Formats: sequence, C-alpha cells, structure tokens
Amino acid sequence: MNISLRLPEEYYEEIFGILRSLGFYQREVKNALWSVCKEGTCATLYPSGSLLLQGEKSQHIRDLVLSFIKIPKNVQIGCDESGKGDVFGPLVVCCAVISPSSYKEVLLATPKDCKLLKDDELLKRVQKLSLLVEARCVIYEPELLNALYEEVKNYSRIMDRAYGTLIEELRKNYDAKIHIDAYSSHNPFGRDVVFERKGEREVATSVASMFARAKFLLWLEEHNLPKGSGSKAMYMAKELLKKDPQKAKKLVKIFFLD
Repeated sequence: MNISLRLPEEYYEEIFGILRSLGFYQREVKNALWSVCKEGTCATLYPSGSLLLQGEKSQHIRDLVLSFIKIPKNVQIGCDESGKGDVFGPLVVCCAVISPSSYKEVLLATPKDCKLLKDDELLKRVQKLSLLVEARCVIYEPELLNALYEEVKNYSRIMDRAYGTLIEELRKNYDAKIHIDAYSSHNPFGRDVVFERKGEREVATSVASMFARAKFLLWLEEHNLPKGSGSKAMYMAKELLKKDPQKAKKLVKIFFLD
C-alpha cells in the first residue's frame, strides 16, 4: 500500500528521529532527503515535503506521524501566482487560507509546489483541496496587463498591485502572518508579510500555487492556447498580433513581444 502526506518543513528532522528511535533503518533513495524502513514498511521524504509511505503498516505510520504534528493556533495564509512567465493568458494571484480545524486534512491531500505536478494531477488535487481551504484569487487578464504595463513599465509593480488587493481583503477577516513566494528582491508589503523565495516550503503557499495554476490552466483551455513562452508559443503570439492586434491584446502579454 502506498500513501502520502505533506510533512511541514519544521518536522523533517523530528519525524526522522522518531522513526529511527522505533527501529527503522536508514537507506539511500535517489533524490530523497531521507528514507527509512522497518519490517517491509518504508517512509521516504522528498524535497517537495511529500512523505511517501509504502508497505502494510503505511496507515499506522501515517497516523503516527500526524499525531506528532501540532495543529496551528491560527489560520495559515500563503500566496503565490501563475502565468507570470507565459506569453498567453492572465496573471493569476491566489492566497490560500487554511483553518486549524482542516490543517491535518490538508496535509493528507499532499499539496506541493505546482511546478512539481502534472496538469491532470494538479487539477484533481485542487478539486479536493477546494473543500478544505478558502482560496481567494485575483485574475489580471492580458488586456488589463497590457494597459497596466503601458502605464508603469514594470511587471513587479503590477504584481504588487494584485497581491496588495488580496492582502487588503484578507486583513479585513484575519489577523495572521501572510506568506508570499517572493518575486522580487524588495518586500513592498511591510513586516507583517513574510516575503521569501522558495515560499512553497510553507504548506499554505504551496496550496496557493496550486489554485493559481489551476485557474491559469483552465483559462488557457477555455481559449485553446498553449502554455509557456517557448518558440512555438512566441510564434503564435506574434502571428496573432500581426493578423488581429485587437484580439491579441485580449489573449497575449504584448509587452513580452517587444
């Protein structure tokens, strides 16, 4: 039996020590942070925070691990974006709010950085997570992005505005730290916002990244457009701009083509 859960980063060493104290022996597994086994049951932790449990006693080990994870006293809030580097489609910024009562259920859904999930798997997990967390999102479609870029000439300032809108909304309901996966070297939101690179190490931020990516993918699917900014996507965007500039402004980040 294979099952998994998301192990918060602050528990990596503690859970390893507990399992070793119970007689689990260490083994080498490629790309894993650690892996231990005992009597045909193995636990393997990956850099994404996913703890893979294999063997007959997987459920028992899962329950044991969860028993050592403390439920946070306050809501956990994390924010991330998707579509920032794609030539087609919107910029989607989402914040995920995880209540203490659903925290462990969220861990069992094994959220991780959206870049580590295939599209189909991501959409399935988001569907499950939507029943457990509150997700607030702002979508800046290409027409608005193009107009804003004409005004400010700085993509990061546009993102400041999108995140700022969500932070203002969240502050009306929650008095908790907000974690944002940093997209620039300067924190524009003040001390009460944690602005760090590789923010997906926080559970709530990884959940937010999944919601943002899901909304972005669904937008592209609705408009039958490709992902990314590779040669194929750039060629399609430039051809569309030549043939129908007005339509291109609604589908393409025109400032990518300069």
